[in-house]
Order: sequence, then structure tokens, then C-alpha cells
Amino acid sequence: MKKKILILVAMLMGICYTFANTIIVDYYGAGQFTSIQIAINNASSNDTIKVWPGIYSEQITLNKNVIIIGSGYENTTITSNSNPTINMSSGKIFHFKINSLNGDGIWLHHGIVSNCVITGCSLCGIYAGTAGDDGLVRNCVLTKNGTAGIAVGYYTSSTITVVNCIARPNGGKDFRGEYGSTFNLSYSNGATNGHTSGNQGVIDIDPQFYSENDYHIGEGTPCWNTGNPALQDPDGSQSDMGYFGGPECPIYPTVFEIIITPNGNNINLEAKGRANY
Repeated sequence: MKKKILILVAMLMGICYTFANTIIVDYYGAGQFTSIQIAINNASSNDTIKVWPGIYSEQITLNKNVIIIGSGYENTTITSNSNPTINMSSGKIFHFKINSLNGDGIWLHHGIVSNCVITGCSLCGIYAGTAGDDGLVRNCVLTKNGTAGIAVGYYTSSTITVVNCIARPNGGKDFRGEYGSTFNLSYSNGATNGHTSGNQGVIDIDPQFYSENDYHIGEGTPCWNTGNPALQDPDGSQSDMGYFGGPECPIYPTVFEIIITPNGNNINLEAKGRANY
């Protein structure tokens, strides 16, 4: 969505969602855990894991029905030298940047990946390659990955459903389907290899991001209000493609400058942030 500059005057604390059974992960030690994987190990089904800003260098196995929420791709990165960085067979993850220096970003067996930026993986951003895989990918950006943005395995009987995603540019094809598997693709932007199914609303055109590392899109650009019409952005309009679209678009402001001013015995704290709406 369009960027706006605003002033936030407050005692700036971490932005936290309020859920029952919420676990806080903070790289700097202010939460219950400093590791996402340890938080998963200690979570129960239906718990929510809120991850505060930081670079989390770890390989993750997500095998529980939990929700993992990052603090925005600008602030929260999961990276590793492993293949994959995230091995996912359950649950839901959103609002992260994800990277693998030596493999795929995510092996998606089951579950939902929503509103993430997956970039710089040496192989695929997301890969479904095991019989019975049936994951959903929604409103993600997949860019600068080595062999594909999203791919399914050859004759693995796996299924992946992709909607409202932007996958450009990636090595190989942005969306790579294969014989013997099913790639359900709709309302997305990127090049296919001819083995995806559905393809309603699929385009292959420059999404016109604000910059190389800023994945906002402007009004009137190809991915603005061109996502699945059954989904809505938080402002009630037809969903956009990409990270800043869909019902789970991050609407909290991203702080990019903090100004601290002494005022007698007090301190004035002024934060400049960028809102998505």
C-alpha cells in the first residue's frame, strides 16, 4: 500500500499482539526465549509465538499447530546455512524475512505461509516435494532466489496453492510446476514454466516496488488491487498482491528514526514511522 510518514510521540515499547497463550521471543533477552525453535519446542497446540525484532540465525522445524508472528520483514529475519531454513509441516507463519544461504528457504509440507518476504536463497524460496504436501502460500514476495521462487517436486504427488504472491525475479522460473504434482496458482505476478494450474489473474510484469529492498507498491501499479477479489486489504479494498496486501497485511507502523530530547527531569521520545495505511 502507499507509504505515509507519521510522528509517534510515546514511550516506545515493543509492539505486541494480545492473545491467550502468547509466547514472546526476543533475541536480546526480554522475552521468555531468545530462540524461535526453543519457543516452538515449549509451545502447545494453538499457542501464538510473537517474535520481536532481530536476526535469528537458526534452522527451524515447525511441526505444531501454532501461529508464529514476526515484527515485519524490515525488522525480523530468519536465516541459516541449512537446507531448508524452515521445515514446516503444520501451523502458520507470517511477517518475516526468510533466507537460506545453502538451500531452500522453506520446505512446505502442510500449513500456511502468509505475508513473508523470502529472498536470497541459494535454491528455491519455497519447495513442496513430498507426497501429500498441501501447503498454502498467500501474499508473499519471493525474489532473488537461485532456482525458483516457489516450486513443487517432479512426480511427488505434492500440491501447493499460491495466491496473491509476487515472485520476481528469481533464477529458473518464478513459479515452477512439475509433472506428477499440482501447483494451483492464481492472482499472482511472475513467470511460470507452463505446468501450473488455474492461473486466473496471473501476470508477469514488473511489480514496480518502491526500491530494491522496499516491497511497497504504489497506487495504480500492476499489483495494486489486482489480488483475489474474494480477499480484502485491511482498508476494505480488493486485496493487493504481495507482502502489503490481503487480510493479514501488517498495519502497524515501522519505526525508522527515534529522536530523544532531554526536557528537565524528563525525556521526550519522538519516533518517526512508516504506516502502511
